[in-house]
Amino acid sequence: MRAGLTLIAASLLVAGCGTSEGDERDLTVFAASSLTDVLPELNDAYEAQTGSAVTLVFGGSNHLAAQLRDGAPADAFLTADLDLFPDGTTGLRFASNRLVLAVPAGNPAGISGPDALADERLRVAVCAVEVPCGRATRALGIPLAPDTEETSVRAVLSRVSLGEADVGVVYATDAASEPGVEVVWPDAPSCPCVEYHAVPLTPAGDRFVAFLASETAVGILRNNGFSE
Repeated sequence: MRAGLTLIAASLLVAGCGTSEGDERDLTVFAASSLTDVLPELNDAYEAQTGSAVTLVFGGSNHLAAQLRDGAPADAFLTADLDLFPDGTTGLRFASNRLVLAVPAGNPAGISGPDALADERLRVAVCAVEVPCGRATRALGIPLAPDTEETSVRAVLSRVSLGEADVGVVYATDAASEPGVEVVWPDAPSCPCVEYHAVPLTPAGDRFVAFLASETAVGILRNNGFSE
């Protein structure tokens, strides 16, 4: 997996070598689905600064990595899964998130805490272990009896907001962005936390990744509930 991403990164960088530093060309950014709400705002700020149009492609980190390995063109990859980065690459750590327990608005099942995740009478939704939110959920050390294991945190959020699940584990920022759910646990920030990293795949992607460390980008992330 890592070797494949290394080869992709190398080929994309070669393809982008003809681009001068002053050429702010349009670019494509692959991003974890949990960044769906905040990244368009970051995109607007970047476009206002540079004049570059950015195409955003969202999905589960593992699925996006598979597309990259298959040759999909991208300038930057934003993910919460460090294992998907090439060997020796750490990328830019630009934000973190935390897990919460979400229920449909009004909490019809009367759920009060994480013990509900092991209640076989309830419809429990979690992320699959192959994706970052799924691994973080297991790291909580709480017994689970899931009825469905989704490929992204947004899929879990959708299940809960539509009333197709009584309870689900999602990121705090996702729960805050969805009026159809409410948080029942925890009341205060807790970990394990999930850290987001960005790796550039072309020179144009390098400039976008650098923007994520700017004061403008940090402010947008903070306003959307992400921690530094």
